[in-house]
Amino acid sequence: MMTLSIIVLVLYLALCVGIGIYAHRAQSGGTAHEYLTGGSDVGFFVNGVAIFAAFATGGTMLGNMGLSYVGGWGYITAYNAGVAVGYLITAFFIAKVFRNMNVSTVPEFIRERFNSKVLNVIVPIILIGTLTAYLVAQMKVGGLLGERLFNIPYTWSVVLIGAVYIFYTAYGGMKAVTLTDFLQGLIMIAVVLVTGVIAITKGGGVGNLYSMAQEITPQWTQTTAYPHIAYIGGFLVWASVLAILPHTVMRIFSAKNERTGRASLTLGVGMYVITSIFTCIFVIALTIILNNGAALPDNDAAFLIFLDQAVPEIVKAIAYAGIFAAVMSSVSAMLLALGAALAYDLVGALKPDYPEQKKRKLVPVSIVGFGILTLLLSMNPPELLTLLYSAAMGLLASSLFFPAILGIWWKRMNSPGALAGTLAGAISYLTLLWGFDMPPLSEIAVSLPVSLLFSVVVTLLTAPPSEQEMRRITIAHEREFTLSDMNQEV
Repeated sequence: MMTLSIIVLVLYLALCVGIGIYAHRAQSGGTAHEYLTGGSDVGFFVNGVAIFAAFATGGTMLGNMGLSYVGGWGYITAYNAGVAVGYLITAFFIAKVFRNMNVSTVPEFIRERFNSKVLNVIVPIILIGTLTAYLVAQMKVGGLLGERLFNIPYTWSVVLIGAVYIFYTAYGGMKAVTLTDFLQGLIMIAVVLVTGVIAITKGGGVGNLYSMAQEITPQWTQTTAYPHIAYIGGFLVWASVLAILPHTVMRIFSAKNERTGRASLTLGVGMYVITSIFTCIFVIALTIILNNGAALPDNDAAFLIFLDQAVPEIVKAIAYAGIFAAVMSSVSAMLLALGAALAYDLVGALKPDYPEQKKRKLVPVSIVGFGILTLLLSMNPPELLTLLYSAAMGLLASSLFFPAILGIWWKRMNSPGALAGTLAGAISYLTLLWGFDMPPLSEIAVSLPVSLLFSVVVTLLTAPPSEQEMRRITIAHEREFTLSDMNQEV
């Protein structure tokens, strides 16, 4: 079975590399916009599965289950409910306008909507910091898996995975990321369904499985692990960050049209909800039963312990591939967003006349640089990785959610208001995170309203935006912003 696992993994990694080469050849002469959107021609099913794969991270496949085991399924359900709401916000309040504005990234939307040089520098920097923390958390999963599957040191496992995803992301761009995410999403959902059914079968049915786990660990079914403000915070983080999370929003730009983008988001959230129920409830319930509710050596390894104890060897081998797929699908999408934040957004803000072809060449170089940086930072990550990357997402949401949402739907919203909301959200969140001992993720329950307050008050105290500044967003509410519109601006 070890030999079979190695063969499956090698073939899988080779296929990812091959997809990267194919995607590079398909768009090697394209612009930076094409590189970051994959040509904007991805269909509903492929894009939907890719959205699920990009968001169903290594944290979903390991970290969420570990948090369910130690903190109760109610706590992780608050996260997942936020994810569902966040997808709906993106689908119905973000997708159409972002798509019609004909932009490639979230910072580009901010740049086109608000005329603020300071904001154009701050937003990419915030993205770079938060996405780097997110990537470090995901790479821990790859290291854990390599140790268990191949009995090789954590460090070399991280390097193996990193070398592959850095290559196909930098070489093939969004097209490679989308195609590999589609493949990885199919593998993941298959693993989720099979292991969930095994847990239900071995537990004697859903009702019996749940009641047995509840009897062994009563707190698993209660909301007593953390103060209630932590549950509210977990919900708010994901309900707000999905609307501005780059690897979700960029999928809107890669879809054939706005309707396809919305449908893809709906499919993605449906697959994610199924995954959450099967893993964080069914699989963890049986894990509690098999281990009699005992403390685990590493809570993030709860799913790996379940695989060792409950499934046949062939299913275990496929499940390992599924976890590898979860890691690589999320890190590749995040890595592409990191490269875009630096080369496309930050450089674009500092050097507005920077040639398009040079941007196109700089993005993959940035991807390689960030890939190496995250490999180094992931060598000694903390435990409970779900809390690690969720804290980073809390900072991102506190900074950008209301400036983006109000920038779309409130005509009075102006640049000083957006800048004030961004800074107030970020500063208040970091102050609470580093200066006070608060329950996990509860900081956003304060920082998000602070961002809203500063955005509104400063906007009302300063001059409204001009018609010229509002022209592009006004057009985007009705139809796509085209090349002829751009020529009229010039």
